[in-house]
Amino acid sequence: MLIHRINLTALFLMAAWICPGVVPDASPAPGTQALVVGTIHDRHARNENYSYADVVHILATYDPDLICVETRPQDFRREPYLKEMMLATVWGLTHGKKVAPIDWWEDTPNDREIREKLEKQPEYIEKEKQLQRLVAQSEVIARFEKLYGPEDKEDQWGAHQGYRFWNGKDYNELCAEEYRLSMQIYGDSPINLHYLSRNNHMMELIRSAMRENSSHRVIVLTGSEHKHFFDREFRKNPDVEALDLDGLLPLQVGPLEPAMAKFLDEDDDLAYYGPGFPKDLDAYYAVKLTRLVHGPNMDAFPGRIPAANIERAGKVLERWRSSRPESDRQNFDRAWMDFLGGEYAEAINVYRQLADRIDAGKVADPFVRNDTYLDLGRSYDMLNQRAEALACYHRVETLLVGTRWESAKAYILQDYETVPFHYDRAH
Repeated sequence: MLIHRINLTALFLMAAWICPGVVPDASPAPGTQALVVGTIHDRHARNENYSYADVVHILATYDPDLICVETRPQDFRREPYLKEMMLATVWGLTHGKKVAPIDWWEDTPNDREIREKLEKQPEYIEKEKQLQRLVAQSEVIARFEKLYGPEDKEDQWGAHQGYRFWNGKDYNELCAEEYRLSMQIYGDSPINLHYLSRNNHMMELIRSAMRENSSHRVIVLTGSEHKHFFDREFRKNPDVEALDLDGLLPLQVGPLEPAMAKFLDEDDDLAYYGPGFPKDLDAYYAVKLTRLVHGPNMDAFPGRIPAANIERAGKVLERWRSSRPESDRQNFDRAWMDFLGGEYAEAINVYRQLADRIDAGKVADPFVRNDTYLDLGRSYDMLNQRAEALACYHRVETLLVGTRWESAKAYILQDYETVPFHYDRAH
């Protein structure tokens, strides 16, 4: 079932349980309109039919006076989270709208770890059989799969569905049915990531935000698996008109405003953060460059890095260098960008300065320590300076001794000590 795989609404963060409290006098004002928009989190980046730009177009078309985003209050404008929620916040701030965080979960206990343990117990196995029998008997699920295909193929059909699907009747009926059946078997437990408790807390935060901001035109951006719950709660309140996305169509589509274009095209999301955040700008920029040019296998095989990533990373590095003084990590990434751009002499110059600091014991970052000499050697190889390259590879070996990366020496150094490194740059 969908809820037993990666939960779109929780991403990699953990939901946990606490008994839902009661917020006194937290009802919205009469005449309020509420539009709940189900989002698909990181899938927006890969779905041309429901892109991050579509989220902006929905906001612009509806033009709410309050934007509720799926972010915890304690993290709001302090920590990075779901990209579409950060983007919606920037849109709201740019247009003078109220933006309120409405997510809820606790760091401990860890529901996902608890669930993983419970799933190994005999009781769970028997209950799962009961659940699958209920699923097989469900007319709602059968109808959905007849229309769209089996859920175990969701990564295929889901990648092509647009915002109307993720906010439409079929998908939301499916979510409601799956949670209804799972709650029937497991109750409000870690198996369901405490579905009822979390959604009730989030709904309380939504109502409070609407009340506190005297809002009459509200949009709630939330993972698509929450939408059915919030819609149902809004429709219980005679003072609220629960809107459907279809009633908003067609969307007003036009060029993105500068703040949104910078956010999406240049990964510039600093406008999201409140005063004093992010606290560590080096860490902030390093994370961005890691995603673009230090991702899985990118350091080992730089020829696999897409040219678009390199171009985008160059803009990030430019902002980094203009926003704060040099640091070891900044210089390391500066040299890496020179290397990726074919400027090997420039890369060697920066890497050599870092190497001197490493040898003097002044560099603590293990990634910078290990890869500086590796990339220095590869830069020498690209200039056919083989003796200098070999000296660097031998230095990498000594740096790895006694570290947790020593066992990965063969992967890190590959066959560079016998075959000169060479790669074809991305075009």
